[in-house]
Amino acid sequence: MYCTSCGTQITTDFRHCPQCGAVTGAGATAPGAAQPAKQLSRPREGRKIAGVCAGIARYTGVDVTLIRILMVVFTFWPPGVAPIAYLVCWIVMPNDPLLLPPPQTNGQTTTVVPG
Repeated sequence: MYCTSCGTQITTDFRHCPQCGAVTGAGATAPGAAQPAKQLSRPREGRKIAGVCAGIARYTGVDVTLIRILMVVFTFWPPGVAPIAYLVCWIVMPNDPLLLPPPQTNGQTTTVVPG
C-alpha cells in the first residue's frame, strides 16, 4: 500500500503515514463520520438454541456466557421471567441477513434458446 499524499510505501496496518502523517484510511474513519447504529439481531453462527443470548451479548458488548447464566438465574428467580422474555425476543428479534457468495460461472456462458 502507498500513501496517497507522499507516495511512501507503508503496510496496511498503519492508520497514518510515518513519513508525512497523512491518514491512510486503513482502519480509520473520516472525522465527523457517524458510526453505524447498533442493531439488535440474532446471529446465524454461535447460537445454541435460537441465538437470542448471542444477539443480546453482541448488542451490549458483554460475554455471551454471562448473558446465558443470567437467563438461567432469571428462570428461577423471579419465576418464569426468562422463558417468557426469551420467547418474546425469539419472535421479535430478526435473524442476521444470510450472506451468500456470488455465483461462480467458471468462464462458461449460458445462452437461453427459446423453444
